[in-house]
Amino acid sequence: FFHAEAGIRDAQESRGLGDVYKRQILSTLEKPDLGSVEFKEKNLISLSGDDLSKFRNENIGFVFQSHNLLSEFNVFENICIPGYVSKDKSRGVEERANQLIKDLDIQDKSKNMPNQLSGGEQQRVAICRAIINEPALLLADEPTGNLDSKTGNEILDFMRLATTDLNQTIVMVTHDPVAASYSDRVIFLEDGKVSGEIIEPTADSVIDQMRTFGS
Repeated sequence: FFHAEAGIRDAQESRGLGDVYKRQILSTLEKPDLGSVEFKEKNLISLSGDDLSKFRNENIGFVFQSHNLLSEFNVFENICIPGYVSKDKSRGVEERANQLIKDLDIQDKSKNMPNQLSGGEQQRVAICRAIINEPALLLADEPTGNLDSKTGNEILDFMRLATTDLNQTIVMVTHDPVAASYSDRVIFLEDGKVSGEIIEPTADSVIDQMRTFGS
């Protein structure tokens, strides 16, 4: 059972394969064998096809360890695509994109193609794309895994601001104690089961909990 409220940063420090399945369920890419997945009092299990795709595009943003940018589109176009797809969010999408590009300090890269960007710049673009529709939920899978520590911390700082400025909930899957320390709450998964929880974590408290794995 998972419950998250807007403005709370949730992170899962994972071990084993269970976190992958839970992540798929939270993202509506898989359906659970039992129970339900509810969002704003709506049972998502009842949605399918175009209705589920529409819900996912307008309510969930995705940030992966690999940026997954579309190589045939430039930075600005990659960011705008989810907004163009969503009829309800398409108005003002280019204005929002320009603001996000400014917020993440990549104004001079807006016409560049993905292969002309550094790893940190690619991930900044991926985050802009993930939040262009102002989704209530942002799912981040090792978002700083391929970045140096300085760039990773800058990305995490911006994601944390998104929870207040955009009233978002972020669920982040990570094995990095420093990344986990940016959250308000850490849920530890070991072999597919919840094995611990820390409110207002620090990197040291996360490491201490991880040392208990397997004991």
